[in-house]
Amino acid sequence: MNMNLTKLNYSLKYLKDTGVAYLTVCFMGMQLVAFPLAAQETGSATKEVVTTSGAPSGASSRDALSLAVGKSKAYKFKNPVVRISVGNPAVADVMLVNPREVYFLGKKSGSTNVTLWHANNQTTNLDLFVGGDTDYIIDLLSDLLPTAKTIKATAAGESIVLSGKVADAETVQKAMTITEHATGKKVLNMLSTNDLEQVLLEVKVAEIDRSIADALGIQAQGTNFSFNPLGAAALGFSATASANVGAGAGFTQTWFQANMQNGLVKILAEPNIMAISGQQGEFLSGGTVYLPVPQSGVSGAVITLQAVPYGVGVKFTPTVLGDGKINLKVAPQVSQVSSTGVTVTAGGQTQVIPQILSRSASTTVQLYDGQSFAIGGLISNNVNEVISAFPWLASLPVIGVLFRSSSFQNNRSELMILVTPHIVKPMSGKPVLPTDSYIQPTQAEFFLGGKLEGAKPVDTQPPTSITPSVGSSDGK
Repeated sequence: MNMNLTKLNYSLKYLKDTGVAYLTVCFMGMQLVAFPLAAQETGSATKEVVTTSGAPSGASSRDALSLAVGKSKAYKFKNPVVRISVGNPAVADVMLVNPREVYFLGKKSGSTNVTLWHANNQTTNLDLFVGGDTDYIIDLLSDLLPTAKTIKATAAGESIVLSGKVADAETVQKAMTITEHATGKKVLNMLSTNDLEQVLLEVKVAEIDRSIADALGIQAQGTNFSFNPLGAAALGFSATASANVGAGAGFTQTWFQANMQNGLVKILAEPNIMAISGQQGEFLSGGTVYLPVPQSGVSGAVITLQAVPYGVGVKFTPTVLGDGKINLKVAPQVSQVSSTGVTVTAGGQTQVIPQILSRSASTTVQLYDGQSFAIGGLISNNVNEVISAFPWLASLPVIGVLFRSSSFQNNRSELMILVTPHIVKPMSGKPVLPTDSYIQPTQAEFFLGGKLEGAKPVDTQPPTSITPSVGSSDGK
């Protein structure tokens, strides 16, 4: 078919509803074909292709752009831009490079909006978000944590949000630490792990406290004098004598004192507590004592009561590491109220303030499941020797012993604290409780028999035979 090319007409049409421009070819008023014109990239890595509606193609349906602080991007628009307005210039700088290219620079974390007016009276509204450099964080975590490829970093104002799923709690801590040091910003943890291990901690606190006290001496007391070197209660035998010394004649008594004490105290506490990996567990079995604390008030000194807990307790935070190790931060404590207390005299009044004796330790260790560590130990050996004597008379040969008393006291204590962690799983059956074996006694057993527990019922049923199952180890 012969066609006169001079009769071909070319025209450019733009459809607003689709936002696509078409090149049409017509011959003698008849449209032969229409070619859609697609936008092409500018070739610069910092520029992005935009649609004819004026909004960048990288923006979402609500025309939102994201920038990192200190980084810039350039976007090219099909329709020429004649005017730009930035809601908050402190967040970002927006500059018109040429009528079709706009340059964005993030200055500080925050959000603002940008309005662009085009030459064809169209308006483009963009929401601009400026935050931390999340691309750098993702690349850094991918290099340092090869097993954590699913971690996502999102800028949220002055903070960085980490999300995704990782293998264990150790990876979570490493990702948090790396992000905090790399950005210097607050990191919000929204990471999750596959399965969090549960750790049961066994703590044993064993203490032996031994005391030995010996005393030997003489106590003399008369009408005009007294001599008591020991200052203790009289033991053994006593003798009475009288003496007449001039005008000061009176009655005199003399005691021979001997005292020996030997005491032993044994303390053993075994608290057990369980917690999820990465979470803190706390246990306390004891009570609370209120100690007076002086406070300065308007009318003078005021005494307030401060609650102080005591007993057997433990606080620990386990973290199960990737290689099966357990990072354990533990702080056990065993305390009790002393029977003696502290005597305080003030304002002519004497009061005894309770005294709390405590054994505690706080440390961080690493060990495997079932292994034990002695995290604390103490050996204390105190020796106290006192000799009391009557002046001059105690220095006489042979008979000077009668005017001298001696006391010896030795306190020795040994303390050890052991911890043993176990990785445990929930039991499928019902556990045995300490109260399951208790049977309440009947009135006859309690009043007549004096029993605190009732007799266990006798099982009268004959034992049943056990038939081996198929495939048992005995081969039957």
